[in-house]
Amino acid sequence: MRKEIHEVKAAIFDMDGTLTDSMYIWDIAGETYLKSCGKTPSPNLREQLRPLSLEQAAQLFREEYGLQQSTKEILQGFNRVVKHEYRTNVRLKPGVLPLLNLLKEKGVEMAVATSSPREIVIMVLDRLQILPYFSHIVTCGDVGAGKDHPDVYDRAADQMESTKESTIVFEDALHAITTASSAGYYVIGVYDTSEGINEEKIIPLCSQYLKSLEDFDPRTLPL
Repeated sequence: MRKEIHEVKAAIFDMDGTLTDSMYIWDIAGETYLKSCGKTPSPNLREQLRPLSLEQAAQLFREEYGLQQSTKEILQGFNRVVKHEYRTNVRLKPGVLPLLNLLKEKGVEMAVATSSPREIVIMVLDRLQILPYFSHIVTCGDVGAGKDHPDVYDRAADQMESTKESTIVFEDALHAITTASSAGYYVIGVYDTSEGINEEKIIPLCSQYLKSLEDFDPRTLPL
């Protein structure tokens, strides 16, 4: 699914696992929350949750674990579980700042497309001092679909008034890379330890694949 790109006008970044080292939070948050509710998580819970928006995850908790809380209450409880990690431990992945500065210098508009809640996105990007680089933040909650649908990328591109043919997507997760690539975007895959087991599946789907954002070579794109 490798694609050519003739002009780069916009770039869409995933946050968890691409900009920040925070994917581990979402790997443990669902289990932690369910245990706090007295429920035993299924062994495949992490795989179930990965392609879902938070609203979809809350619905799954209600349907499969019999939680009586409303979707809003579940989301509030889930957010409490993850906020502490975002406030204290999450860091930028290597190479993020040089890449953002390069794209800014080249006049490339940038947006974040993420499954994380908006308040958390703003909090962590502000704390890490990269929030001003992004003209738009689009969450899966905004579009009502997870990253198994291209809506979150399409809305980000629309907000930047860019076409798929002029937009780069930086992603780390197999399901998200599959979606963005199938939708026609030029995808640059970024290695994350949480997706290491899927690396052989990810690489053929990407127009470029980077072990680290530090390895990005601007000469590979018409910037």
